[in-house]
Amino acid sequence: MNLKMDRRAIYTTAENPHELIDAGKEWNFHDSDTGEHLHGLHPYPAKFIPQVARKAIVEWSNPGELVYDPFCGCGTTLLEASLIRRPSVGTDNNAVAIVISRAKTANYIDKDVLVAQRFLTRLPTLLANARPDRDLVPDNKNLAYWFSQPVMDRLSALKGIVVMQREPLRTLLTAVFSSIIVKVSYQDSDTRYARIEKDVTPAHVDKAFATKLADTVTRLSRVVSAERAQVQIYQADSRSVPFIGDDSVSLVVTSPPYLNAYDYHKYHRQRLHWIGGAVEFSRDLEIGKHDDFTRPGAKPDQYFADMDTCFSEWSRVLRRRGKCIVIIGDAIVNKKPVHVADTFIDLMARRKLRLRRHWIRELKATQRAFNVRNSRISQEHVLLFERG
Repeated sequence: MNLKMDRRAIYTTAENPHELIDAGKEWNFHDSDTGEHLHGLHPYPAKFIPQVARKAIVEWSNPGELVYDPFCGCGTTLLEASLIRRPSVGTDNNAVAIVISRAKTANYIDKDVLVAQRFLTRLPTLLANARPDRDLVPDNKNLAYWFSQPVMDRLSALKGIVVMQREPLRTLLTAVFSSIIVKVSYQDSDTRYARIEKDVTPAHVDKAFATKLADTVTRLSRVVSAERAQVQIYQADSRSVPFIGDDSVSLVVTSPPYLNAYDYHKYHRQRLHWIGGAVEFSRDLEIGKHDDFTRPGAKPDQYFADMDTCFSEWSRVLRRRGKCIVIIGDAIVNKKPVHVADTFIDLMARRKLRLRRHWIRELKATQRAFNVRNSRISQEHVLLFERG
């Protein structure tokens, strides 16, 4: 097989993938607002869109039933579940994901919106009076490679303002602060971990923070509701979740890490430093990371072993007849196509999680983009399982 000519998004062995694509049109949502509510709070490459999570939650759970996202990322499933009265629990190993998810899913009340609006009004004065605080600069020997000294000073001053606020405003501001870090650094982008020269000044820091906060405050009232359901978020290894009870979950909605596609610990590294997260915890527990599977002779075996351990936990926490929706793409490792979805189906079956439906959704170029110019991720699988 000519692998160069065969590089594509999907490698399923299904008899007629065109039927799966046709059936999957209901999952595309190409014309939907994917940043509604607080979903646009923070950049998070490879996140799946809220409409997919919402559709799954509405169709396969009832109000009051527990929803679980083992790889909660930026909290898409958790916020959608909360808004439609399903309590939820999410886990992630990345501290940036935890901050974003907590900021998006906090049970805000009208008073919190007023506090945020008043803070926004006072922000110009606060910024004018803010001074650098070297104690708030991350202790990292490579920091000067990624930030100019004036920008580091300004970020420390801004962080000083953030940490003085009360909850839930403090976590919301931390997420906004985190969202601008890559933009004001020398890192090329959220999907390219390379240093480039940028003309970034302290004024750019202030403007980026104020602009993002203004948009966030405008959207905050849209998630205020007396009917919001509770959300629990844990920074944890999704291969072991003893804090979730047996047979307690009605629906799992998740998009696991794509094999050999992305390194969250790397591309969020500067954010992790600035919010005080542990790079090592994120790196060492990350499943499927690009660094591991670009090495000569790499094989996908460890990825599937790690995911199988996750599937074991899903089978444990799901109640009988509970459902599981998985959004996943196929991959290439060591120049060979890897049938990720097909392997998931086989592994899940051994865990009493039987495939009930299979769709293929097609993505817009601006959705789930790791690197839009080079990405082959134009399609992904939607898999529906049921616990026997």
